[in-house]
Amino acid sequence: MPNSSQINYLDLFKEHTVSSHDGTTIGYRSLGEGPGILIIHGAFSDSEDYTELAKHLAQNFLVHIMDRRGRGMSGAQGENYGIGKELEDIQAVRNKTKANFIVGHSYGGLVALEAARQDPAIEKIALYEPGVFIDPQQWQWLTDYELAIKNKDDREAFAHFVRGIGHTPPLTKLPKWYVKGLLKLMVRGQRWERIVSLLPENLNEHREVMRLSGTYRNYQGVEVDTLLMVGGKSSPRIKQMILELERTISKCRTLTIPKTDHFGPDNHHVPKENSKPSSFIFCL
Repeated sequence: MPNSSQINYLDLFKEHTVSSHDGTTIGYRSLGEGPGILIIHGAFSDSEDYTELAKHLAQNFLVHIMDRRGRGMSGAQGENYGIGKELEDIQAVRNKTKANFIVGHSYGGLVALEAARQDPAIEKIALYEPGVFIDPQQWQWLTDYELAIKNKDDREAFAHFVRGIGHTPPLTKLPKWYVKGLLKLMVRGQRWERIVSLLPENLNEHREVMRLSGTYRNYQGVEVDTLLMVGGKSSPRIKQMILELERTISKCRTLTIPKTDHFGPDNHHVPKENSKPSSFIFCL
């Protein structure tokens, strides 16, 4: 959750809502002037987690950070949730804002890729470690994750997710009981409350990741200018995924951001207001 300085800074953003195709309310925050950029966040996050990035980009762009359905100012995912719903939400925001540049992080990057594949009006996309799986993976962890949620064992569910998704390679090799205890020590308070509140949404979203696993060749149809970004500290699986996407997408370049991991674009990694912007900011 944001601290007091972030809450004060949020006052600078203008808050808006639109109705998606199915009537779901989709909220977004706006700041700056210039060409429109839409930021699409990842799984365990919402628009408030990207205000530092938006602040830097707002020096040259009109930046909009949407709350994907299921969090923040937006309505619930709904019974028929899928990436198709996310694409309708993006379109609703873009119809209102005219933003033709998209920045996507993790699951938001996967959604942005799907949007760019289907909508030629999108001019540029910048993706930080999009949630693309190149080869079909072992998804037993997702079944275990769902069972733990049904059993109301949130810590068990989160441990299955962290070990299974592979964003932190050392944890994938440790016993699940050990990872569960370690995460209990590391993730507490308001941060843990946020994660618990989004466990069901994360399940639905990663069902979509699983469904699209191994279909990356579809992105040969992406014809917009694409920037792929990867953290220097990220896992080998993610780096291999970026290489494969670079070979697949025709108008594509890749940038490695040193000293960052999978969570590079969020408020904890992007430089603060009076700091020198990183190469992550300049590349956009």
